[in-house]
Amino acid sequence: MREADASVITATFNSADVIERNIRSVAAQSMIPKEHIIVDDGSHDDTIAVAKKLRREFPHLKIIRQSNGGAGAARNSGIEAASGRYISFLDSDDLWSRYKLEKQIEFMSNNEVALSYGEYDIVDARNGELLGRHCSPDQVTYRDFLSGCPVGCLTVAYDQKLLGKRFMPEVRRGQDWGCWLELTRDGAIGYRYPGCHAVYRRHENSLSSDKLFKAVDIYRIYRDEEFLGRLKTLRHMVPHIVYALIQRHVAPARRLLEEPDAHRAGRLVKEAGGIL
Repeated sequence: MREADASVITATFNSADVIERNIRSVAAQSMIPKEHIIVDDGSHDDTIAVAKKLRREFPHLKIIRQSNGGAGAARNSGIEAASGRYISFLDSDDLWSRYKLEKQIEFMSNNEVALSYGEYDIVDARNGELLGRHCSPDQVTYRDFLSGCPVGCLTVAYDQKLLGKRFMPEVRRGQDWGCWLELTRDGAIGYRYPGCHAVYRRHENSLSSDKLFKAVDIYRIYRDEEFLGRLKTLRHMVPHIVYALIQRHVAPARRLLEEPDAHRAGRLVKEAGGIL
C-alpha cells in the first residue's frame, strides 16, 4: 500500500470511547499517512491506554501526552512533531472516508496548491442521524476568512514544504480559523478539493457561556493576531457571527433537502471501518 507524505494530527481529551474508531479511520486510508500523531491533552480516562494498544497494530501511530492546555496547544504540539510534507487534522470524534488523503494530496500535488479543504457531512452525535452537508466555496482568501470560517478543520491540509510550519493561536476556541487567517494573510489561497470525504459528529451544546467564551476568543484573534482596531474588529465580528449561525442552523438542512440521501454518511463511516 502506498504511503502519503502526510502527518495527521489528532488532538484528544477524554476520548476513550471514540479514539479507536478515529485511529482505524486513518489507518484505513487508501494512502497510509507517514504518521498519525495523537496528542492527548491531559485526559483522565483510558484514551492513552487505547491508543497504546493500537500502536502495536499500526506502527505509524505516534502518541504525545501533555497537561491540559486546550485544542490549540494540543494541535501545536502535533504540528511541532510533524515530519510529513502535508499537515492535516482530524479530531478524535470525526471520521474520514477511505480516499480522503489520496484525493486531497493528489489535488494539491497536481495543481500546486499549498492549502486545501473539502466538504463534509454532519451527523448527530447522539443517534447518527444525517443533519446535512457543509458546503465550502471553491476558493477562500484572507478577506473571506475575515468574515468567518467557511472551512472545517477536519478537511484542511497545508503543505509545510511551501508554507513552513504554521501554528495555531493558543486560545481555547477558534484557533484553527486563526491559523487559516495567518496563512492567507501571508499570501496563500485555499482551494476546495473535489468530493465529500469526511464526517463531522455534532454535539449539541446550548450553554450560553460557551458561546460567550467563543465570541471572546474570536475577538482576541482579531485584535491580538490580526492587529485590527476595535471598530474593524466589531465590523468583522457581526458577519462572522451571522455566518456561523446560518451554517449551523440553516445551510446544512437546506442542502439535505436539495440532495436527500439518508445513507450517505453511513457509507462514509463504513468506508472508514467504523460505526457512528
